[in-house]
Amino acid sequence: MAVERAILNELGFKTRNEALDFLKRLWRQEIARCPICGSDLELLHTKAKKNNCDWQCRNCNKTYKTIYLLDEINAHMPE
Repeated sequence: MAVERAILNELGFKTRNEALDFLKRLWRQEIARCPICGSDLELLHTKAKKNNCDWQCRNCNKTYKTIYLLDEINAHMPE
């Protein structure tokens, strides 16, 4: 099964702050759950040091590229 990039509108965030809090948890490398299925997210690039931008949910096969998600939040969820 191919891995797909998660997009903002399928994550179900109701507010900009909720979406930004999710990204901040990932960047701090805190435990975060997939907003789609609830499984724990894992770093996508475990061998690359200090790269906490890309995460993966192995259960629903989605990747969370935080920079793309941040761009979507800025475009679709203005303050």
